[in-house]
Amino acid sequence: MAKYIILITKEDREWLEKVIEFTKALKKSGAEDIKLCFTLEAIKMLSIEKEEYKLIINKHLPDLNNLGIKINACKDCMLKFNIPEENIFYKDEIFSFEIMNKLVDQGYHIITF
Repeated sequence: MAKYIILITKEDREWLEKVIEFTKALKKSGAEDIKLCFTLEAIKMLSIEKEEYKLIINKHLPDLNNLGIKINACKDCMLKFNIPEENIFYKDEIFSFEIMNKLVDQGYHIITF
């Protein structure tokens, strides 16, 4: 079975909605595991200050949780954009580029948006 790391790299409301819908469809089509990773400027969308993104993510959380799709926040990007972990409104896991390398070694494919 296929395993994916979906990297969201830009801050964009419409893009977020489309990426989440794509991720859910990919999982429903039979993917074994999917990690939805907010990195680069997209990490800003997980900030408690960004209410419009919080509404979108919260709308999809029941489906994401039921499908076993984990939301990951990039610790390196949190540092770069000065967003402390306590200001991230939702995450299942914190990831780093080292963890991403290990996941690729375990057979995960990367899709970047």
